[in-house]
Amino acid sequence: MGELLYFAETTLLWMVAVFFLTGILIRSLFFVVNIFRSRSISRRSVLNRLVTLFGVFAPFHRAVLKKPGYTAIRYLFHVCLFILPIWFSGHVSLWEESRFEWYWTPLPDDWADRMTLAILAACAFFLARRIVLKNRHDTGFSDFLLILITALPFLTGYFLTHGTLNSIPFFDTYLWYMHVISGEIMLVMIVFLFYRTRLRKETCVGCAACVENCPTETLEFYDKDALRLFRYSQYQCICCGSCVNVCPENAATLSHAIGIRHFFRMLSKDVIRNVDLAMCERCGVAIAPKLQTAKLGSILTANDVEMALLNHCNRCKPRKIRTG
Repeated sequence: MGELLYFAETTLLWMVAVFFLTGILIRSLFFVVNIFRSRSISRRSVLNRLVTLFGVFAPFHRAVLKKPGYTAIRYLFHVCLFILPIWFSGHVSLWEESRFEWYWTPLPDDWADRMTLAILAACAFFLARRIVLKNRHDTGFSDFLLILITALPFLTGYFLTHGTLNSIPFFDTYLWYMHVISGEIMLVMIVFLFYRTRLRKETCVGCAACVENCPTETLEFYDKDALRLFRYSQYQCICCGSCVNVCPENAATLSHAIGIRHFFRMLSKDVIRNVDLAMCERCGVAIAPKLQTAKLGSILTANDVEMALLNHCNRCKPRKIRTG
């Protein structure tokens, strides 16, 4: 047991660090490649391309008016999540004592405490929100696991630095190893963690407003037979929130997803939604998504002219309707 724990805090830690840096480098490379492959981006100036690339560092900003409080919490959470592990004094000391002998000015301890508590409070909020909104969102076991894996290194680190659990023999002996191993698990998870667009099947009508307003062609759709298929590439998404902002049904969301399969889909797109298409009653050509026409039908009064508008393509509509 002692040898295994020693391996976890030495060799395994360096292996995980190399794996993490390599994974992030690969993801960054394919993100840049996919962004510049996009037709809409390739037509822009070099400056606009760079602005698009750096847009990934300001996620969800176009949806801020729809969810201002939630967006503010997410920003605070991610800022603390990035700063604290790098500038925490205990971590800086470990780098200084390592073979690299690197040192940089750490955060004051009271700042580190506040950031840790902010991260834990945000994790508690996200967990409670997932539980309360479970029936409204596509929430699975991995969503809860993600929050717990994120919270555990900061929870154990807080108890470790403050000696809160030292009176309990088990934690006095193993809390340090719990902190190291949970941190290693989180680093591995980050390599396979993506911030993805989801289209809720309960509310999405397939109108494709999200596709039309996506600045990087991350989202696209195509009609095949009687289906409209929506495809998405995580390596093109800059997490700008345009899809969330323009969706008239509030069906588009941005949320984290863990998946090894996503990591290796570097130049292809996933089908994330499909909807049935309504067909023209006269010629059989596809008109629009059934859910969309059904919603329009529920709004309009059911007279002959309006039903002709909904159930016929432009070529087959009555002449007086086509000509206005």
